[in-house]
Amino acid sequence: MSFAIFLDVDGVLNTRKTVIASPDGHIGVDCTRIGILAGAIKKYGGGALVLTSDWKNVRIGDDLNYLREKLMEHGLEISAMTEDHFNKRGQGIMNYLDTHPEIDEYVVLDDNRFDFDDFSKLWERLLITGGIENAAFASKTPAVEAILFREYIKELS
Repeated sequence: MSFAIFLDVDGVLNTRKTVIASPDGHIGVDCTRIGILAGAIKKYGGGALVLTSDWKNVRIGDDLNYLREKLMEHGLEISAMTEDHFNKRGQGIMNYLDTHPEIDEYVVLDDNRFDFDDFSKLWERLLITGGIENAAFASKTPAVEAILFREYIKELS
């Protein structure tokens, strides 16, 4: 059994109210939110962190290194990144899952819906956020891993 967390950054590890700046002067990440993510992953029993955020395309260099460092402070590291176009994030995740059949459980953390509802398996595992502490189910019938992961987030918030 292999578990993965498909991670967006903006709106999950920060919000518009975040005052911390990244090295390139963009909105940074909140260490408290990274701590919540790390705690939820630990409670779940571990998992691979797959970056879906546009940080992988737009914020390469200092900002991406900054993100990696902040995650490492909490024992997390990005294991992979999806390849997709901005509004086709769901398709990027599906392509990733097709090439990684060992992943049988996963959640998607994002503050946008993009094309996720085009893929029922993603929709059931999508936690819509306004900061990770505000994670809510996208689906009226969420998958078990989404239910468990959200409970762990709520316990740690």
